[in-house]
Amino acid sequence: MKKKLLVAIVLATMLVSVVAFTACKPTRVEGSYILIAPDGAPALAVANLPSHIAADSISRKIEKKVIAASLLQDEVTKKDVDMAIVPANLAARIFNASGGYKILAVVTNGNLYMTSSIPCQVASLQDLNGKMVYSIGQLQVPDMIFKTLLTNAGIKYAVGEEAKEGQVTIKYCADGVVAINALGAAKSKGELAFGIYGEPAVTNSKAKGFQEVFDLQSLWAEADGNNAHGYAQAVLIARDKVCEDSAFVAKLLEAFTANESSILQNPSGAVKNIKDIYPQSALQNNMTAEVIGRSNIKTVKMNADGRTYYENTLKAVMAIDANLIGGKLPSDAFYIA
Repeated sequence: MKKKLLVAIVLATMLVSVVAFTACKPTRVEGSYILIAPDGAPALAVANLPSHIAADSISRKIEKKVIAASLLQDEVTKKDVDMAIVPANLAARIFNASGGYKILAVVTNGNLYMTSSIPCQVASLQDLNGKMVYSIGQLQVPDMIFKTLLTNAGIKYAVGEEAKEGQVTIKYCADGVVAINALGAAKSKGELAFGIYGEPAVTNSKAKGFQEVFDLQSLWAEADGNNAHGYAQAVLIARDKVCEDSAFVAKLLEAFTANESSILQNPSGAVKNIKDIYPQSALQNNMTAEVIGRSNIKTVKMNADGRTYYENTLKAVMAIDANLIGGKLPSDAFYIA
């Protein structure tokens, strides 16, 4: 009798253990996804993303890679890349050329500002007539945005080496450092010239005496009728096979949204996270919450409003050079359901 009682107790204990194990069953780990992002402001969009994202009891490992922006176009076409942050026009061009990707969200909304070589009164873009503008990003989205703003204001522009009356003369620079040096040369001669470049270079140059005259994001938002954002500078795209896992995509976008506030709360930690995976990063250790805020990291999902916002940027690019987006606006298949 005692033996039967002992067996019953053991079986009951085992049953409780099985039930408890089942109830506390850990999330299953299944595979991993490689996510690449270009160095600079767009990299901040992935700075504090978790290494694993769980959805429907399945955890996916997220392997983040930050690379030089010049390598991005070649890297995103490699088969082992599952997700990528790319310029808004490049995303459209990739889809129009071969499909295979869908757009999940806009993740950076412009970080460009215009400064002047010497203090001046600038009321509108008309005040740029007859002046030099040293700008970064030739044939990239920011360049198209600036040209569209000029065109909409009825202002002529041309690429050149010297300022001419009746037009805005644009000279392209490899990066913000080159643009700032060009402004410095104009300042030493007492000449008024303008520069377009991004954060954190803008804040650093203001500390050296240059004056900020325009926020290009605000100018575009006013022209576009969109007061919430700026323009679609960089977007998150994912392979079709990734997009089939709708639960994972939803959690991924939640993580991108959470990243927006966390990088502001701990700017140095965000930069460290980037440099841990890409030591060559141009992001500076002393970036502040204000500078990161001006980098405009915000997740805009592809609902009806988000799609309109994104397509308005593409239309600006297409009006100047349709080849930069692959000749046409992407079809419905590009947008995640």
